[in-house]
Amino acid sequence: MTTSTNEELANPEISTAEECGTIEHHPIVIVGGGIGGLVLALCLDQVYNHPGEEGDNSLADDDDKGDDDDGCPKTPPPPATTASGPPRKYRLPIHVYESASAYGDNAGGAIGLYSNGLRVLRDLSAAHPEVPDLLSDVRDAGCDYLYRRWMRHDGTEVAVAREDELLPDVENDDDNDDDENEADDGRRYSGESEAADRRSRGGSFRGLRKSFVNLIGVPKNDRASGISTASSSSNMVETELLSLGIRRWKYQRVLYDACLAAGIRIHFGKRLQTAISMPPGSGDGTEDNDARTMLHFKDGSRITTSLLVGADGINSKARNYVTNPTKMDAGHDEQQHSTAQEGYVPEYTGVTCLMGCANVPRAQRGICFPSSATTMCHACYYPTRVPREDGGDGDPGEDYYEQVFQIYFPSPVERPDTWRTLTEEEAREECGELARRLREDGWDEQFLTALESPTLTGVLRVGLRSREGLDRWHVGGGDISGGEGSDDAAEVLGRAVLLGDAAHPPVPYIGQGAMMAMEDAGTLAKLLGHFCPITAIEQQRQQQDDHNASSTTIIRPNFAQFSNAMSVYESLRVPRTKAILGSSVQLGKTQQKRAESKLYNAWREMSIKAQVWAYGTLPVMRPGAAFDYGVAVEEALLAEG
Repeated sequence: MTTSTNEELANPEISTAEECGTIEHHPIVIVGGGIGGLVLALCLDQVYNHPGEEGDNSLADDDDKGDDDDGCPKTPPPPATTASGPPRKYRLPIHVYESASAYGDNAGGAIGLYSNGLRVLRDLSAAHPEVPDLLSDVRDAGCDYLYRRWMRHDGTEVAVAREDELLPDVENDDDNDDDENEADDGRRYSGESEAADRRSRGGSFRGLRKSFVNLIGVPKNDRASGISTASSSSNMVETELLSLGIRRWKYQRVLYDACLAAGIRIHFGKRLQTAISMPPGSGDGTEDNDARTMLHFKDGSRITTSLLVGADGINSKARNYVTNPTKMDAGHDEQQHSTAQEGYVPEYTGVTCLMGCANVPRAQRGICFPSSATTMCHACYYPTRVPREDGGDGDPGEDYYEQVFQIYFPSPVERPDTWRTLTEEEAREECGELARRLREDGWDEQFLTALESPTLTGVLRVGLRSREGLDRWHVGGGDISGGEGSDDAAEVLGRAVLLGDAAHPPVPYIGQGAMMAMEDAGTLAKLLGHFCPITAIEQQRQQQDDHNASSTTIIRPNFAQFSNAMSVYESLRVPRTKAILGSSVQLGKTQQKRAESKLYNAWREMSIKAQVWAYGTLPVMRPGAAFDYGVAVEEALLAEG
């Protein structure tokens, strides 16, 4: 895979309308180059440009990727004769417009990656010939959790679960006994003598049930799975999908390098201001009879697109267009359009988080959730780097280890002016003062080491915002070419669709915000590939002397069935994201209640212990991690007929 350099990141190539002498048009534009946007770009490139397992939709030569010498997109070569569909050598360009000027090192916090999101990366690694090592590269840049721990602020452990409990069972053709598979799986980590390692996979309820089944002699093939995350009676798990912690900038860098390897164009310094629907035949110099969306960026540049994908986060401008679309109208200027589009705004939750990272080891391996009724706050600590002999990615040196802390405080007064990345001096002062306060309140030293470390970095303070996800994530429909499923010209709006935080702003307590965006990306790409296949359009252009005409071949998806794609997309994603992110809100409330009430905390600790003993982990975590987006899409398409 291509590795990006600092020079590339600092001086990205940006193609603008002025360079080409006219307004650029791209069939698909992704606004937002965060995790969801980059994953979607790779997924779209795979389904449109490498649809076969071996990438049999061959691209143009490498020299044909990119732009002409003048910076303008290249005109495709004349099409070759094919029996059906567009010429295989044509490539649908994928463009991502990112507001940041570059992707920087040490920027932002960290995230957890769970099996439901990692499945998208695994599918890309298997199907995209340019990024076969994507999943392994991500795993190498992060650190397996291995364990999940619930603790008191004084270091007392309430309960511990193996992290592989979040993975579903998969079919195993091995004839070995279940108990043998279970033992191998459960003890592969056990440098620490953990009760969790000795517990039956699926929890004690499943273990007791298995013992009873063995006692009465039920044949193996007739056994039900009992309390399990899948129907298989085998206990094999997909270890490549084990959850891990990773710095956000490292993950983004791996995705960016993958996009470069795939020939995807990333345009930096492009902050979307407004999106305005252009009616068909808008006088843009083409005869393409299709509605388009005009995108206005903060730097003054403009482009048009047949499909805008809004992956621009919690403060999404694309969302403003979806919830309140506006058409190009001589009676409205751009400022009026911008004002009219403001609508859905996520609300402050009353919680502020201080997060950061330091090169210090965790006292015990795993993601940890301490709660304190003395300080009335709760926290999350997890590793993002450990020495290679412990299963990590480091070489010997002072940065052997890396752990992230996220400390959540109730803060009723909203102070967005204080939500930012702290300077090194501010970080040392604030984290040092916090460590002294927590020490006075009886916090164990394992939770203070990172706060007082001289390697402290990436410290930021942020207020948590959230709002229930939208019920409708798209605007616009099919084309107006008169084909089946197409729309009347008077009703057509420029197409747009949302994914990730733009559609469903999350809170972080269940660790599924980024995973929902990755699921969105994988689902959307599959559905667009199915309902909106790539097509080649011959477009005639009349020259100014009225005697000569030229033709250009336009490669774009056929959007006649776009409405059908969006119907399935929303039917799959809206209820899924509302359920999972709703669970995150509730889990955050219980964590804060633990910190505010000793009585509630005592009850909650007993509940956590009982659930982990019975089921192996908290059951509320399983619906998020065990989900397979690919299976969901296949089932939905079968139901569609």
